[in-house]
Amino acid sequence: MLDVDLPAPAAAVRSLLASRGIVPALALLNDRTSYRFTAIYKLNGDVMRAAHAFDRDSEYRTWLKVVPLGRSFCQYALEHGEFVTSHASEDQRLTNRPYAGMVESYYGRLLTRGCGTPYGTFIHFDLESRSIPTEEIRFLREVIPQFIDYLE
Repeated sequence: MLDVDLPAPAAAVRSLLASRGIVPALALLNDRTSYRFTAIYKLNGDVMRAAHAFDRDSEYRTWLKVVPLGRSFCQYALEHGEFVTSHASEDQRLTNRPYAGMVESYYGRLLTRGCGTPYGTFIHFDLESRSIPTEEIRFLREVIPQFIDYLE
């Protein structure tokens, strides 16, 4: 857990972004959940590229770097603004999905540039089933837009 001594979690995220950068801020948000991974993926044509990622287990995962959009849960976050599944293998919305056996739980939120065009997604995800409380989703809706000012 990061040792951050600020009165409000949103202020902690803002402070980390300004002073230490994106990955420490992702680590802070990851620490608030049970998800293994927290990342920002950039939309690049028909692929999603990991622009910044935090892995709670600190392992190097090459399969996390580039994911075809059509094989990514990010397609749903891009389309709807937000997407969440706690059990992808049991989620009826995801039948006939081509990415079976990989990510089991996912929370994703669209990141847009100031002009309104999509940058990509902020995501929490895991290979195991995880859930995210409604209160945390509300918090993420508040803080995620702060990241766009720090992305290229």
